Amino acid sequence: MKKIIAIVLALVMVLAFAACGKAETAKFVITDAVNDTVLYEFEAELTEGATAGSLIEEYLTENGVDYTIYDGDMLGSIGELEQDAENWSVYWACYYNGEYATVGLWGYTPAAGDLIEVKFEESTW
Repeated sequence: MKKIIAIVLALVMVLAFAACGKAETAKFVITDAVNDTVLYEFEAELTEGATAGSLIEEYLTENGVDYTIYDGDMLGSIGELEQDAENWSVYWACYYNGEYATVGLWGYTPAAGDLIEVKFEESTW
C-alpha cells in the first residue's frame, strides 16, 4: 500500500512540474478581410508587460514585415495594406476573443488562450 501511495505521489509531482514549465500563449491571426486571406497566424508566449501590439510588433519585426503605427495605439499599415486614415474606407480592426475591440492593441494585455484577430476591413458606413 505504501508503494502505491508513493507511486501516485511521484506521478502527481511529475505532472505538476510539467504543468509549471508550460509557457502561456495567445494566438494571433492577421487577415486581409477585403480579399478573404490570412496573412499571418502565430502563437506568442506571454511575458510580463507584453501587450497585443508589442507581441505583433515583435513578430512582424522578426519576420521582416514592414508596418506602421497610427495614433500610438493602432496599426496604420502592414506590408502593402494601409488604412485610409482620412476617409476610413479601409482600416485595421481588432477583435479580442471574437469581440470587436474597444481598446487598441497597445492597450490590451492578452491572457493565456486569448485569440487576437487583426483584420483589414472595408468600412460599412
